[in-house]
Amino acid sequence: MVSCLKCKHYFNTYDPQMPRGCRLFKLKSKSFPSELVKAESGDDCEGYELSGAVAKKEAEAKSKKGFDDDDLW
Repeated sequence: MVSCLKCKHYFNTYDPQMPRGCRLFKLKSKSFPSELVKAESGDDCEGYELSGAVAKKEAEAKSKKGFDDDDLW
């Protein structure tokens, strides 16, 4: 299952009854939008796109060298 928190289409709303939303599907819900899509269609959300900030952070984490890196020894 995809994580809405990492998706570029996810947003938090000001509505306490429907606090989570998806810009792509233009919906708000109590649960995460990906859970709603899975319940309705039976498939994982096909509109999932990794947020730019998250993608950059993951790329930086991959590029960092760790103690188990062979180049260091």
